[in-house]
Amino acid sequence: MTAVSSNFQIRKDSPLPPIGSAGISDVYGPASRLGTGRTGGAAGGYGSRTTTPHSELITDTAATDAVSAFSNKLTNVEAQRVMSVLMEMQKKVQLVGLLPDSMDRRMSTIFSQEVSAAIAELRQLEERYEFLLNSNGSRPSITPEMREVGRQIRSVTRSLVRHFLHNPAATSKLRYLKSTKLPSVTQFEQLLQEVKMLVYERLGTTVEDEKQRQDQLAIIIAKEQKTSSDVAALREELDKAKKERTVEINKRNEVIRRLKEELRNIKKQAEETTKRLEARSKQKEDSDVQVFRDKEISMKQECAALKAELAELVKNNGENEAALRKRKFKIESEVENWIHKYDQDMDEKQTELEDITAIYMEEKAQLDELTARHDDLKKEYEAIMAERKIEEEKRMEREMQLKKRTGAATRIQAWFKGWKVRRDMKKQRSGSGKKGAKGKGGKGKAKTAKKK
Repeated sequence: MTAVSSNFQIRKDSPLPPIGSAGISDVYGPASRLGTGRTGGAAGGYGSRTTTPHSELITDTAATDAVSAFSNKLTNVEAQRVMSVLMEMQKKVQLVGLLPDSMDRRMSTIFSQEVSAAIAELRQLEERYEFLLNSNGSRPSITPEMREVGRQIRSVTRSLVRHFLHNPAATSKLRYLKSTKLPSVTQFEQLLQEVKMLVYERLGTTVEDEKQRQDQLAIIIAKEQKTSSDVAALREELDKAKKERTVEINKRNEVIRRLKEELRNIKKQAEETTKRLEARSKQKEDSDVQVFRDKEISMKQECAALKAELAELVKNNGENEAALRKRKFKIESEVENWIHKYDQDMDEKQTELEDITAIYMEEKAQLDELTARHDDLKKEYEAIMAERKIEEEKRMEREMQLKKRTGAATRIQAWFKGWKVRRDMKKQRSGSGKKGAKGKGGKGKAKTAKKK
């Protein structure tokens, strides 16, 4: 299979389907929508393809607007050139993704013969490359044939992209076809979009921002180193804990081994003890059975003797019962006689009790009369005694008053006598004093005072 020449001619008289009056820029939207990521499946083979929206196709005008939008934010010329190259590459990748899977009659009527042949050849080369890739096994290696097929794919793809870029009408036809994309192409476009945004962010970063980012990165690295050291310390502690746990497990295993050995010994001793006990129990059981048999024989003999004794007792008890029945009849007869006699005595006692009750009632009436008279006399006696008590109290009161008056008079007389004696003694003392001082005149006055 030969590659299609890059300078093939496209016929201008190819029939075109109606595509409407809307322009390419009107259909695809403003330039700000270009370069956005699209949802697509995971990377895979060439089997399934996803539908491509019309707005995802980048035209020359839209690409120019997008490059201008990015360039306005970039001050460096080299950065603007880099973004222009990325936008151009993204546009070409989208054109390749819009190529149809196969060329049927409908495709042949839309595109020219050269374009249809180139697209068919591209799909055949892709299938050939995939076949060679799968035939190498789990570890594919690049063979010379694969290199040649890859070179042919690149050549045909480059020719098709140049043709569609130079012919907007052909691009409109691709848009009209609403072709589907391979999952791998969709994923590649997403990765390319991410690379473009990453490069744009990198180119738009200033020196100060880069320095700040480096500082943040240094801080993150320091934190990561500290975290690594902490992890290492924790691992050492973990290893130490594992060793200690291993030692502890070994100790416990040793204890378990010793306990199991002791358990085996105990089981062995228990089995031997059980055998001895069983033998001893068997021997004792045999002796007990023999003793039981001997005792059974003796008890049977004793039972026969007791039965004979029981028969004798039944006979004797029958005779005693007859005698006791006779005695019972005699006692019952005596009881009836005593009851009859008791009834007669009770009748006599009842008559006597009624007579005594009549006498008692008569004497009680007399007693009540005497009691009433005694109460009257008692009241009179109490009145007399009360009068006597009042008179006695009055007499004692008079005696007390007389005694008080006599005592008071006696005290008054004694006080008066004492006062009189003190007065006389005072006069005598005053008279003797004046006599010694004044002579006769004084003596005469004393006599006059004494007379007085």
